[in-house]
Amino acid sequence: MNSRNPYVKFASCLMVFFFCATMAKAGKFAIDFNQPDGNPKTFPVSGGLDWRPLQGEWTVKNKKYHQQDVKFTSTADCTTYHRSYIGNENWSDYTVEAKVRIEEGGPVAPIVGIFFRVNGDDPKKGPKECNYYYFRLDQRANEGPCLIKSPNKILEIHKKKPCKLNTDYVLKAVVKGASIKCYIDGKLEFDVTDNSFPKGAVGVGTFNVAASFDDLSVEGADIENAGTPVEVGTNLVTNWGLIKQKY
Repeated sequence: MNSRNPYVKFASCLMVFFFCATMAKAGKFAIDFNQPDGNPKTFPVSGGLDWRPLQGEWTVKNKKYHQQDVKFTSTADCTTYHRSYIGNENWSDYTVEAKVRIEEGGPVAPIVGIFFRVNGDDPKKGPKECNYYYFRLDQRANEGPCLIKSPNKILEIHKKKPCKLNTDYVLKAVVKGASIKCYIDGKLEFDVTDNSFPKGAVGVGTFNVAASFDDLSVEGADIENAGTPVEVGTNLVTNWGLIKQKY
């Protein structure tokens, strides 16, 4: 195919234009917890986003977000997990990623993980009104990675794949419509279809462990540019003018 053909040039221009238009709508924020030690609620994320801890002892120290309470009170409802959320309950399709680490495992069920599509989980609304997905790791020898939906229904689990103590794992969830893909250290773990909760915020949480979290990021078309903006496409009109001049 002749690259000098005017139709080929025009098609190339359109491809670049639509790519820029798509990226212009995308947003991203990333949190590395490099602020001074202290209560995370005193360190709001740019863009007006604040952490909302529910249960647990949450603090920022040594450039990580820590949950230090090993005790638990329930295994039947939303109060099962010590959890902290951030973001907008109207977010729908996005990628959320975070580094997680169990630092002290309890005797019952040492669990750590990330939440996504969280909405309605508020103590004022009662423990039965929460919605979320939770992608978690488990330190018990006969257990393993698990994807649940609130309050504690297992969507998929891989047994006999325990995580290790004092080891960093990067958990990632990619949600688009009813499609949910979960990754551990870049490797696909779950590919599930479920349309129970179409939108919601994100978060981190534990059960029966003290744990740390770092390098949280969320990216998608619904995400407000906060912290680390996506710059491609921000000067869309200028870029399109340059393309036309070149071709």
